[in-house]
Amino acid sequence: MAEPATGDGRILRAVNLFYEENPFPGFDPNKYRTREDLDRQASWWAHKLDAEIPFDADVLDAGCGTGQLACFLGLKGRRVMGVDYSQHSLDLAATVRDRLHLDTVHFQRENLLELSLPDRSFDYVFCNGVLHHTSDPYGGFKDLVRITRPGGFVIIGLYNKFGRLMLHVRRRVVRLQMKFDKNARDKALEKQLVKLEDDSEKRRTWWADQYEHPHESVHTVDETLDWFRRNGVKYVSSFPKAELFSSSEVEKIFRPRRSNRLFSSRAAHLLVQLAWIVTQNGGGGYYVMVGQRTE
Repeated sequence: MAEPATGDGRILRAVNLFYEENPFPGFDPNKYRTREDLDRQASWWAHKLDAEIPFDADVLDAGCGTGQLACFLGLKGRRVMGVDYSQHSLDLAATVRDRLHLDTVHFQRENLLELSLPDRSFDYVFCNGVLHHTSDPYGGFKDLVRITRPGGFVIIGLYNKFGRLMLHVRRRVVRLQMKFDKNARDKALEKQLVKLEDDSEKRRTWWADQYEHPHESVHTVDETLDWFRRNGVKYVSSFPKAELFSSSEVEKIFRPRRSNRLFSSRAAHLLVQLAWIVTQNGGGGYYVMVGQRTE
């Protein structure tokens, strides 16, 4: 986990300091006193994953943060490893794991760009909203593929170049509004959290992550697909859907998406992403791509 002495090291230190002060997604530990609490408060995405991932799978949550997803996926006995560079985040994750006696869930500190994990060791590798906070997103992705078993799945969530535009504007507007409206911050958060929970720590860390982060990059669908092609990963699906004129119905996460070639072309992807400027405004331009390692 050595820190490089270059600008890469400065980014790593800045991001690590940020997450030591703002473990993400932050939460009040008292929210999770029972396994039922964890299940009830899990997101729709987590429940879909739970419905599709076999109980005997080996799962990695790379950049697990405070570990809610890793713990949730471990409720049914899956072998889950969560790694993160922020020790504060890992300590919170371990608190939930230990309280709920999740014996198949493990956490350890790792630099995402220098993973010490063995080759081909996981069936499902998640990296949700992490690569774009590193100095080398593509290098990190290559290492994620390395530790994925052939036939296994790699799932990455990134900020989209187009979908992120409105948040850049909103940051400026909200900071101006905050000078005159004491509720401006909560109003801005409500656009992304849907509802403001009675959890001050969650609100604080979400605000910091979206409005005060020291480093982030933005990416496109075709850039991500190029990463897949260059590393023997077959495209499976995306959320939101990258295919033009596709149904709004949420399909299986790990079932290959079928679409007319014209509707899956670079031009089609561009049109879809331009629409994300408006449709993904609330989500901050976040998109997920699912791939399957073929070699």
